[in-house]
Amino acid sequence: THRICLVPYVDSNHIFHFEPIFCDLTDGDTPIRIGRLSGHSALDARSTNEITFDTRVLSRLHAEIWSDNGKIYIKDTKSSSGTFLNHVHISCPGSESAPYQLKDGDFVQLGVDYQGGMVDVYKSIRIQIEIGRDFTQVRSPFSLSIQSTFKSFST
Repeated sequence: THRICLVPYVDSNHIFHFEPIFCDLTDGDTPIRIGRLSGHSALDARSTNEITFDTRVLSRLHAEIWSDNGKIYIKDTKSSSGTFLNHVHISCPGSESAPYQLKDGDFVQLGVDYQGGMVDVYKSIRIQIEIGRDFTQVRSPFSLSIQSTFKSFST
């Protein structure tokens, strides 16, 4: 089993705030589906295989993350606005991408900002991938302060 954490990627004034999401991935398990919120919230990937965000720039089934042979992968599942890995678009709109291996520290962006991304519902989801870290450690006061500061920007 591989534990990963999806945390908001902080850059300039853009941030779609969400709490860190922890996922346990086991080779051969059903992939975790990431997409747009449609009627119910499922932010805890430990109890379901879905992670949803309340933003209109994502497709209902936007991307999938899974584990195979001890490695973590992501693919775009024919989304209309795309998935980016380390700032590179991994597929054409409406086309399923090939699987791409995720590594600790990778940057994933789901969708693109719409209407300037001034309101959360029009912001893309920007994620820092954390793999194989000690998630039992408490975040430093500096880290908590930065998170609190950026959280206040989104309210």
